[in-house]
Amino acid sequence: MATAELHGQKFNPFEQGYAAFLKGVSIKQNPFETENDTSPASKRKWTDGWNKAQREAGRKA
Repeated sequence: MATAELHGQKFNPFEQGYAAFLKGVSIKQNPFETENDTSPASKRKWTDGWNKAQREAGRKA
């Protein structure tokens, strides 16, 4: 499973997806979309975070 940390705090998949959008990462680069990761819930949560960040960025534009 893909994990990320900031100041020792683990990011959940939603937060990772949200942060990925802010960094300019493509939605196709979902780290939970691998053959080794057996958690479709994590994949969906990452995508949900990415999509939410995109919607919020659209409102601010």
